[in-house]
Amino acid sequence: MASKLTRSKIIDLVTTIDCEVVTSALGPMVWGTVEIRYTSEGIEPLVTIKVPVPLVAMQSDAERRAEALRRARNLIDHACAAIEIDHEPSISETLEGIAEELGVIAPTSAPRLSRRGKKG
Repeated sequence: MASKLTRSKIIDLVTTIDCEVVTSALGPMVWGTVEIRYTSEGIEPLVTIKVPVPLVAMQSDAERRAEALRRARNLIDHACAAIEIDHEPSISETLEGIAEELGVIAPTSAPRLSRRGKKG
């Protein structure tokens, strides 16, 4: 029997950018790390998400951290959508999600194919 989920509250959020540049199919990237500490039921778990961030000329460190946070959120959204009970992702949606996670294509909050079918 599944227990009822309790509300969680974020108590600390830290985003850092590695200084080492890595080469990818999309060009130069740096790794961004997002650490989220939250409280739930008297404990304080820590979630760490590492995401690729494009290296854009003249972009400030704050802008890179904001991009890392945006990409981490997109990854969380994608993971939550991927486990929806009432939605079985197609093979193309799954491949698209993997490509986003690897940094081959730009991340989105919903698969392109499912956005085409939605009206509203």
